[in-house]
Amino acid sequence: MSSSEAEELAIAVAKDTYEKGDVAAAEEMLRLLATRGSPSPAGMAAFDWGVVLESRGDARGAQHAYRMAVNSPNPEAAAMAALNLGIILFYEGDTKQARTFLTLAMESGHPQAAPKGAFNLGGLLAGEGHAEEAMRALQRAVDSGHPDESPGALTQLGALWFTAGRVADAEAAFERVIATRHPEFAPMAHTCLMDSRRQRG
Repeated sequence: MSSSEAEELAIAVAKDTYEKGDVAAAEEMLRLLATRGSPSPAGMAAFDWGVVLESRGDARGAQHAYRMAVNSPNPEAAAMAALNLGIILFYEGDTKQARTFLTLAMESGHPQAAPKGAFNLGGLLAGEGHAEEAMRALQRAVDSGHPDESPGALTQLGALWFTAGRVADAEAAFERVIATRHPEFAPMAHTCLMDSRRQRG
């Protein structure tokens, strides 16, 4: 077994330790692997370390671990860490840095981090009044076909189109979301569609 394979096995053991409830032991194992391991496994350990730290409310420590993962040569760890870091920074009010990391996630091509990054970036941009940029990010999430992010982004996109006066496009978007029967977004889209039709008279 190579040292890299041994480190990957150690990460799996640490994650299992965490899932069994021994947070402190898992945290220490992942910290050692993140700071002393080979570059690629260390990147994944840093991401998992960040998840553990975030789970116990240490946002500052989680940010440090996620930044290590973002800067690692492990593309999966970097993409997922960029997403989580962007979300933390957004909730802390640092929208400039949040935008940077959510864009990294969106551009990563990762099957989970990319659509989630696009969805969250679209929401951030919409909240700041950058409607056109928000629409482009949300469209990326829609086009991903992700079972959650795609209908969620299409609902947001429909709302932006409605605000921009593109009522027909908005209602078509809401109808598409309703057709997915997504447990969260289909009811939301149905409400939006009914509101739109009422406003049209």
